[in-house]
Amino acid sequence: MNLSVVYSSDNNYAQHVGVSMLSLFENNIKFNSITVYLIENNVSHDNKNKLKLICKDYQRSIVFISFKEISNKLQIDIRNSISISAYARLFLPSVIDKKTEKILYLDCDSVINSSLEDLWNINICNYYVAGVKDTVSDETKLKVNMEINQPYINSGMLLINLKKWREDDIEKRFIEFINLYNGDVFHHDQGTINGVLHKKFLLLHPKYNAMTTFFTMTRDEIIKYYGLNDYYSESELKEAINNPVYIHYTPAFVNRPWIKGCKHPLVSLYKKYLDITPWKGASLYEDKRKNIEKFVAILYNNFPFNMANSICKFIFK
Repeated sequence: MNLSVVYSSDNNYAQHVGVSMLSLFENNIKFNSITVYLIENNVSHDNKNKLKLICKDYQRSIVFISFKEISNKLQIDIRNSISISAYARLFLPSVIDKKTEKILYLDCDSVINSSLEDLWNINICNYYVAGVKDTVSDETKLKVNMEINQPYINSGMLLINLKKWREDDIEKRFIEFINLYNGDVFHHDQGTINGVLHKKFLLLHPKYNAMTTFFTMTRDEIIKYYGLNDYYSESELKEAINNPVYIHYTPAFVNRPWIKGCKHPLVSLYKKYLDITPWKGASLYEDKRKNIEKFVAILYNNFPFNMANSICKFIFK
């Protein structure tokens, strides 16, 4: 069984690609082959060599795809200083080998905690993409022309049906959608994926994209904070917390594992894999959040949820 995976990164996130990729290899030894495609935006020669070294150690393959291969193909009107790189994953059919009929897109800020075999074997022949439901408000859905009762997926982990994207010329539909919003789609690529594909995507168990809020909020708190009508069940979220397949280090109020003072309960897991990579011993980054963001984080990290929520509503009303 052969696995195809794609990441997208600039040089600043190369270390995190290395950590995620190594965790992928460590926990997926049963695959006959794993090919990693990296859409790279000016990743340094040194960092590329480090990534190659990880692949060599595990006898896996890596293919570097220059971001210019994508940006040169696109005729998108980007305004309001929105970087075109935010849309890179939308154009995978143009840069991935035509023989590859499906691929797993993974964000860099992640750790693969167990085998992806069950996920990879999910039948998506009739779907454009499979993903985990995100915690977004009705307003977010309306901004990309979705109905409020339709589920909206997080684009940090996507099982993509490249064959169907090619057959139905989804790239063209993406470009038309982006241009409709003058290059400024709300949530960029994620908004585009949901706005264009929402009628044909498959919802997955939350263990396949265990976002930070799963670990820091209860189900009721998630629903209340994000203004949701419904979300995954208690039992599904419990399984995602206890047995996450893919851990997605979204910042929430605890920041990310490579930032000083990170309070994510699984920060040690990132550091465990970091210490096996060529980036072992890398210094933690400074916390560059704005003061108001730090203040809100302190509230939610140190006070009962309802109290912190009430204070924030009072301040930002």
